[in-house]
Amino acid sequence: MYLPSDHPLWDDHSGGTGHDMPAWKDGDEEKALVYWNALDDKSRAVLRYLFGRSGWQIHNGELVKQLGLDPEGRKNAPNVLAGVLNRVNEAGAMTGRRPPFRWWAGEDGARYAVPVETAAVFERAVLADRVQQKRGTMLALALDPPEVRKFIEHLDWTFDGPDVRMVLGSACTTVARAIPQFVAALQLPYDAAFSTDDFFDHLDDVSRRRCIVVTDACSLLKYEDVDVWADFVLSLYGGPYCMGGGWSTLVLVDQPHAWEDWAFRSTPHAIDVQRI
Repeated sequence: MYLPSDHPLWDDHSGGTGHDMPAWKDGDEEKALVYWNALDDKSRAVLRYLFGRSGWQIHNGELVKQLGLDPEGRKNAPNVLAGVLNRVNEAGAMTGRRPPFRWWAGEDGARYAVPVETAAVFERAVLADRVQQKRGTMLALALDPPEVRKFIEHLDWTFDGPDVRMVLGSACTTVARAIPQFVAALQLPYDAAFSTDDFFDHLDDVSRRRCIVVTDACSLLKYEDVDVWADFVLSLYGGPYCMGGGWSTLVLVDQPHAWEDWAFRSTPHAIDVQRI
């Protein structure tokens, strides 16, 4: 069952006093990252599963089965899940926030769900931290369109210094269209737009620290050959460099179903698309 944000069941749950602390809200990204890092792998796996289905009530049996929490299938599913989620109490004490999920007891077992807004806070926090930790690389992220702007804003805040620049991939379907867009977004000299070689030459500033976010990334160079795409994106990231200390991170962002239909998905240049 899907629960809209204003559904009364969000307040009519079985969590008791354990859910009395403040709810998660925009601006809690730092706390969300602390909370996430305080969990173990199994509890993170449960939350990751719920975040990917935010708003939906998920039966405890589905969680236990899909995540392999009871390989022999001999234990009571509610007890298994309660044991796995035991770490949330410690994480809540560290952050002063309630668990990100709600749960409802029932005759056929318990159901769990995470509000859409809560999942978005955690997704922004964890993915932005992942980008920050992997400076100088390329990452591909699956984000729903309503969350892209807030993610970029939080990413900019996370870096606190290096430039975070956004390029619209749907405006860059060919190299000829892409170069002026990137020149403008990266504030490169005017002559960087004269040719592909000029563009590549002006990217070789080893002291520059920047993060390039391409939204609608599945449209980037979609009318070009895959090797052209690979050469182009390879020029956009690298470092940290020994001489100059700079780095350039490339973040490709699009919605989940767009990545599933991505033209270059089945090529040797296919990339691992990440969610939380």
